[in-house]
Amino acid sequence: MHLAGRLCTFLTLLRIHIQAKFDNRPDGLIQIQFEGYTMVSYSYVTIIELYIEIFIKQAYRFETTIARPIIIDCGANMGMSLLYFKRLYPQCEVWAYEANPDAFTLLQLNVALNKLEGIHLFNYVLSDTDEEVDFYIPTTRAGLNGSLDPTIAKGMKQRLKGYRLSGLMPFNIEIDFVKIDTEGAEFNILAELSESGRLNDIKQYVVELHASSENIQLQYNRLLNFFGSSYIHTSVSDQYTKGYPHVIKFCRKDLLAGPYL
Repeated sequence: MHLAGRLCTFLTLLRIHIQAKFDNRPDGLIQIQFEGYTMVSYSYVTIIELYIEIFIKQAYRFETTIARPIIIDCGANMGMSLLYFKRLYPQCEVWAYEANPDAFTLLQLNVALNKLEGIHLFNYVLSDTDEEVDFYIPTTRAGLNGSLDPTIAKGMKQRLKGYRLSGLMPFNIEIDFVKIDTEGAEFNILAELSESGRLNDIKQYVVELHASSENIQLQYNRLLNFFGSSYIHTSVSDQYTKGYPHVIKFCRKDLLAGPYL
């Protein structure tokens, strides 16, 4: 990052921290401006964490020569990733899926506030079935995650309709990039894509791995096995557990002659 970019990042974080320090409201929506965008949330901490991961560390950066790439965002949360994708590729088309209803409300607000075009929003629970599934939602409104796994998102259990990602993807079109951050459902989603034969229809992935320290090695190897020899993988995270990264990028090998490395 060049000097002007580093200065802009520093000032953005400083402004958010100052706003948080002097905001005495006990509850309700907060609103911040950064890098030409406006974002609403329930938590300054969440905004800061997402801004650092997505805009500063650029965990979801990918390369393509296509001016209008097709992106699928699994676990869009309140939309920080959508702002980043639109900054990276302004003409991109994004299909964004978010299961937590509170997060989805913020997602809709943030897309509308920033007048983002080419964004398609779905309040869907992605899984390996189209049947109903148990989905766990935190009891605190600021906890904007949710999971099929009650050990990841402790809270209320709801019976919600599941959706298979393969059934939502357009046919006869390759997807340029898929981001998966679904609090443990990454294995359900990838297993279903593999079984349906749609896994290789996606050029690049970034997957956030959710695993305990006890099973991180097993889950990491399980994740790599989905992609086999058709993809290369690299770590795009500075967070590790026992030497295993939390965020991994996968790139289809037939793309390696282009700008995708």
